[in-house]
Amino acid sequence: MSWNKHDAVSYARSHAHQKSQGYCARAVAAAIRAGGVMIEGADANNFARSLEKAGFSKSYGTLIEGDIAVIDALPGPNQYGHACIYDGTGTWYSDFVQRSLYPGPQYRKFQPAFTIYRHK
Repeated sequence: MSWNKHDAVSYARSHAHQKSQGYCARAVAAAIRAGGVMIEGADANNFARSLEKAGFSKSYGTLIEGDIAVIDALPGPNQYGHACIYDGTGTWYSDFVQRSLYPGPQYRKFQPAFTIYRHK
């Protein structure tokens, strides 16, 4: 089955909670699978590696539907980073509906580096 970014985003949108459940990478991986691409692993700390193995590569420039962001961890112990998928119209989804690329106030404050991935 080939990559269907619309199906992936539709899945993310329909399964998103109003608040984080603490499982961003699992939610994004499930959306990717719903879009027809098999991906292993569901840990934000190593999600970039999982994306690359599944046929995603780093992307630069204008965001499009189905792009995945992997955000570096915040400073401090027990931080894992964050993963989310873009809907093409300004909204990011992980396990919840985000109000921006950065999923919460600490991320918005520190604005850690992020990488965008797009399926080939």
